[in-house]
Amino acid sequence: MDKETAMKHLVDQPSATLPEREFLLPDMLDLTAADPLCHALRERLHDGVLILDGSRTARISTPCLQVLAAAAASAGATGIGFRLRHASPVLSAAISDLGLAAVLPHED
Repeated sequence: MDKETAMKHLVDQPSATLPEREFLLPDMLDLTAADPLCHALRERLHDGVLILDGSRTARISTPCLQVLAAAAASAGATGIGFRLRHASPVLSAAISDLGLAAVLPHED
């Protein structure tokens, strides 16, 4: 998947059952998804509250976790709300394994 297609896939997630500002994280957040994820989250940081739904995430790379941690830090530094909801067991374990629970608090 090229960068433009990956970005479109991340940005155009179906949101019929999600609140308007909730961003559904994809199931595969591997190395190739880090850059598109960064751009998608950067765009959403201007919307006010950034709410991520991690329920579908079945695989996540360290670079993508770093992107999520950076988004949480940026949101906090600028007074924007940040929430990671419905973290999948894989996502929760990865956050814990890398010691990012304090930086990237989440709801299971």
